[in-house]
Amino acid sequence: MRVSSIRDVEMFQIYLWVCLLEQSLEALQRELFPLCLMLYPSLNVTWELVFQMVHLLGKEIQTRAAGYDTSVLTPYYLSVREMFDPKIFQGLL
Repeated sequence: MRVSSIRDVEMFQIYLWVCLLEQSLEALQRELFPLCLMLYPSLNVTWELVFQMVHLLGKEIQTRAAGYDTSVLTPYYLSVREMFDPKIFQGLL
């Protein structure tokens, strides 16, 4: 369980950086989001847990990027946070 949790956090982080580098949310919207919609329910992963993971990822980014200009990354992070809000998933499933 721990290995898969670490892998998921790393995957979210990688997608976040890809979106930043491409200056587009397309990778999140076309790849990560549909993958999560397909996998997480079958693995009994709650959207609240996913949202908490996204929240903690944001906290970690803030901590690690302290002193740097995070204004470039913040819009992408906020989009991920909004995309994985449990309220959104309630309407989809």
